[in-house]
Amino acid sequence: MEQPGSSLSTPRAGKWWCGGLCLVLPEVSLASAPARSNGIVQKFLGEELTYQIGFWLFNRCGEAKTTFVQTEYQGVYRATLAGRTLGFVDVVLGRYRYSYASYLELSPKGDRLRPLRFTLTKKRIGKESKYSVTFNYSKKQLIFSRVTHNQESHSHQETQPMKEGLIYEDYLTLFYNFRYGCYGPIQRGRTYHLPLHVHKGMSSIDLSIASREEEEKHRKEETNKKGKDFFLRFRVNREDVSSNSGDIEGWLSSDATPVKGTIKDVILFGDLWGELIARKAGAHRKIGRKI
Repeated sequence: MEQPGSSLSTPRAGKWWCGGLCLVLPEVSLASAPARSNGIVQKFLGEELTYQIGFWLFNRCGEAKTTFVQTEYQGVYRATLAGRTLGFVDVVLGRYRYSYASYLELSPKGDRLRPLRFTLTKKRIGKESKYSVTFNYSKKQLIFSRVTHNQESHSHQETQPMKEGLIYEDYLTLFYNFRYGCYGPIQRGRTYHLPLHVHKGMSSIDLSIASREEEEKHRKEETNKKGKDFFLRFRVNREDVSSNSGDIEGWLSSDATPVKGTIKDVILFGDLWGELIARKAGAHRKIGRKI
């Protein structure tokens, strides 16, 4: 791995292992890196958010969990969002599994997180696909890579130059930076133009917080109103959420914790929702190199 302030080096950023297809971090020590930490790391390190997934008449067809942990590399963290189907739906969909994973670090100023490598993985029996973005700050490059394994294996890679003065985010770094307040306080009636660089040609999303009047209208539709303080909506790449529209709406608590979210028009499901059922904080767990 390169020294702090740079990205995971492209040629050695990881190896696709045939059996487990595990991402292996480069075997270069970060022992010389200065220890840095600030409020955003202290706030989220060790946090786990667990969600119950449902659709239509199925109140529990899946589960999802977010985690934020420190890796064995000093100053490098790993954030994940991982989900799976359960029960009858699990059998019908061939044991569907998905995960978002991001290696990240503090920005040079230490006031926010920035991504090093982001990976989106989808699995079901007989098929697996991985899509990744490497943020190489030393070479000022974004490297987009796609690998698919089914009856045959396919891979593709593209490179795009980084632009000076831009903030680069993936889904997970944006998730934590927004919750921490890096883009300002949460305000009703406001639309946030947020950077997002997970696909070539994609550079931002607009996230809107509903007005109080619209918020109350949606709150009346909720059976459990606890912790649902701000109603929001935004749109992402349709492929990333297996949706015909890419539209997402949901609720934040007063401390900016996502308590419920609905992905609209999901293929085979319709509207798929997830609701927070458990929250852990402060575990400060570490993980090994092999993910």
